[in-house]
Amino acid sequence: MNYRVKVIQDDGWYVGRVLERPGITTQARTLDALVTMLYDAIQQAWGEKNVAFELVLPSRIKAAKQRRRAA
Repeated sequence: MNYRVKVIQDDGWYVGRVLERPGITTQARTLDALVTMLYDAIQQAWGEKNVAFELVLPSRIKAAKQRRRAA
């Protein structure tokens, strides 16, 4: 199954919420950790093991991520 995950940044944490189905919201200090948390939460809550998702990031998070890559 493919999901879209809306990501916001709140007080230094990345918070992700699955848009297609209610029930999964998780947070982490880094985007990489958030992805891991999302996989684990989806597997535990819905029993799905082979999932894919797209992170829907606000433009300010995208810009900051691109600046880090360029450095």
